[in-house]
Amino acid sequence: MNDTDENLQKRFDEGDYSCEGIDAQAYQKVFEVLKREPEFTLPVYFADRLVSLIESKEKVKESSRDNLWLGLGLFSLVVALGVAFVLTGFKLSVGAFQFFAGYSGLTIFGIAFILLLNWVDRRVIRKIEAF
Repeated sequence: MNDTDENLQKRFDEGDYSCEGIDAQAYQKVFEVLKREPEFTLPVYFADRLVSLIESKEKVKESSRDNLWLGLGLFSLVVALGVAFVLTGFKLSVGAFQFFAGYSGLTIFGIAFILLLNWVDRRVIRKIEAF
């Protein structure tokens, strides 16, 4: 009996496995294998790893977007300062800071105090926040 592929498939779908011939036997084996569900399981924490991968890509995207806006903002600031300096005839002069000459002790104390606060922040406060 010389059946076409479609006829063999119809007969096997209807449950008629009485066909003979090498093609019929091959089809019978293939259909038996295809009827079984595959025994495949995903690795443990597959979904968690997938979500973390997506989140990390989103963070990179967000970071690059933030950097773009920061760059555009700084560029705009420099352009605005340039335009303001040109329109107002601004001349750079250190004469505005002459009053610091009489307060050198206060200036040194202020710088030392700021450095001390930064040191305390790094050594003490950040360690407390870590707990």
